[in-house]
Amino acid sequence: MNQPQVLAYLNQHGAVLDVDGDVVLSGDESQEALSFGQDSHALLTQFVLLKVYGDDAEAFLQGQFSSDVKKLNGAVAQWSSYSNAKGRMQASFLLWRLEQTFFLLVRKDIAEAFRRRLSMFVLRAKVKIEATDSVIVGEYLAATETVRPVFEATVTGTAACMIVSMGSQIRITCLAADGIATLPSFAGKLLASRLFDAFFIRAGIPWVSKVTYEAFVPQMANLDLIGGISFRKGCYPGQEIVARTQYLGKVKRRMFVVEVHADDCAAGMDIQVAATGEQAIGKVMLCVPLTVKKYLALIVMQISAWEGAPFLAAIPHSQLSRLDAPYSIPDLQEG
Repeated sequence: MNQPQVLAYLNQHGAVLDVDGDVVLSGDESQEALSFGQDSHALLTQFVLLKVYGDDAEAFLQGQFSSDVKKLNGAVAQWSSYSNAKGRMQASFLLWRLEQTFFLLVRKDIAEAFRRRLSMFVLRAKVKIEATDSVIVGEYLAATETVRPVFEATVTGTAACMIVSMGSQIRITCLAADGIATLPSFAGKLLASRLFDAFFIRAGIPWVSKVTYEAFVPQMANLDLIGGISFRKGCYPGQEIVARTQYLGKVKRRMFVVEVHADDCAAGMDIQVAATGEQAIGKVMLCVPLTVKKYLALIVMQISAWEGAPFLAAIPHSQLSRLDAPYSIPDLQEG
């Protein structure tokens, strides 16, 4: 993302692109930037927008994804995932359609591998899968610290400027490459792109990335709790494992919103408890820094492990504190 309009926009807001193409702030990335009580916005360079189109696009995607693609009507978006034959997610994403084109918001570090993987199964179907050059802007709009569920995502606009609203808190605007020049100046402070992930974490939204590729079945990441799995549709890769997990006993691992006190924390780190020795009982899915030695994270781990004081495997003296999720997690024992 290095279009002149984008660079001018960043310069206007006192931000730059780093060597990885992520937006960083020229000033201090402090706790002030993560104040949940103010309007905040960011260029979401950690995401890529894919588009899928063609006469057979709907039928093709219906046979690949965990959600019921046929329910997309141009006004709603849905959380979804793509798994291997063993039910392990290779991608999670937000999916919507406008007219005959489907759009997928997916993490940048897996986007190209995901696109190539999907393309392998197109065969003779009339389907095209492409990465767009869209500029993706995220806004956090909540006026209080209360995070309400964002399951019901809605879509408005055109292919040149699509707006996806997640509840009343998060709004994602996807613009054509030169569209940022038409954006009004946003109120509030510009966030570094990686810091905007804090709002997805608070909302309990899972994003598979390169370091968590094929690490979880969809239910472990709570996709079933946010409408990302249909148990009534036909077959798709991993469907047998997903269905068996749902109907044959409870899910033993779930995703939690946590505060981490440690010298470091990053997605992909293993989680342990003393009782199981060096055996990993979970993994960090997404993480952002709050202050020095304090992080906000989504972790997936065994539900029962909360009884054993879980910690980051690489940092034995770290502490994980569970925070309230914006939805109820089954089989979680309170107290």
